[in-house]
Amino acid sequence: MLPIFMTKQARLLITSSIFCFANIVLAEQATLSDNLTLQIPTLQFQGQNLWVEFQYNESITDSINFTLTDYGLLAAESVPPKILDIATVTDGSAPTIVDIKHNEARLTFISTIPLACSVIYGSTPTFGAIATDPNMNGGAIVNHNPILTQLAANTLYYYRVQGSDVQGNLYWAPTASFTTTAAAMDNNLLSLNNGASVTAVSSNFGGATNNQAWGANSAIDGSNNSAWSSAGDGDNAFIEISLAQSKQINTIEVWSRSMSDGTAKIFSFTIMVDSGEVLGPFTLPDTQEAHQFTINRNSSSIRLDVASSSGGNTGLVEIAAY
Repeated sequence: MLPIFMTKQARLLITSSIFCFANIVLAEQATLSDNLTLQIPTLQFQGQNLWVEFQYNESITDSINFTLTDYGLLAAESVPPKILDIATVTDGSAPTIVDIKHNEARLTFISTIPLACSVIYGSTPTFGAIATDPNMNGGAIVNHNPILTQLAANTLYYYRVQGSDVQGNLYWAPTASFTTTAAAMDNNLLSLNNGASVTAVSSNFGGATNNQAWGANSAIDGSNNSAWSSAGDGDNAFIEISLAQSKQINTIEVWSRSMSDGTAKIFSFTIMVDSGEVLGPFTLPDTQEAHQFTINRNSSSIRLDVASSSGGNTGLVEIAAY
């Protein structure tokens, strides 16, 4: 028998630590039965994984007395995975919500090791929705950009990041929050909502039509959660969009898609207006977000041609004109 003595104040601290240890570090919860038997399903002690059982003993002093009554080694297949703070494998900034709109937002961070990550979110701390990065493609990646969709305007949302590495270790971050913006008028001249349409495209992945998944309309649908992907066009990819009417275009905004294997990244592109004038090439610094470029031209159409890329299924998350 191994007696454990503690004051009433210490009992609160130790009981809290046991539950925290069981819930967060070892992912299993301790239980206290009606007869005051404390059962801890997983406890690490001197490099071994044990299950332990304590029994409460009454005391005439101010101390609380628990006695170890039983324990045993856990079989390897019964040991739960480690749950670690995701900050231990974060490269640079912590997971952050960016590109906040009235109806969606993006979580972004870079991990030091490949992780299969998800973000759970909702308008209450109990969440209710989950988002993953489509670039994972069933695997683990280091550049994480899941899109949180179907959000309501002017609403506080709670979210938590969690993931797994190839060794089965689990990672998580504390719950955080953000607030969506008010609904705003769509002033993107290349938006489907404003009457723009795709008039030509090099190809769509899988032979999709423009309005299907990976089709060209995904580049002008106003959503960061979809993308146009060509069918392996690489540097030969292009998309041509007609505006509802001829307009003065001051700025072009371009966001290249990418894949976890490093392909599909557009490094530079050109823009052709309806007069046949070709502008650029313009250089994209990365594929993590949209980048703006000044053109100051009046045109009824815009054609983007890929000038250089990492090859493969090049395409766009979004293209916009203002």
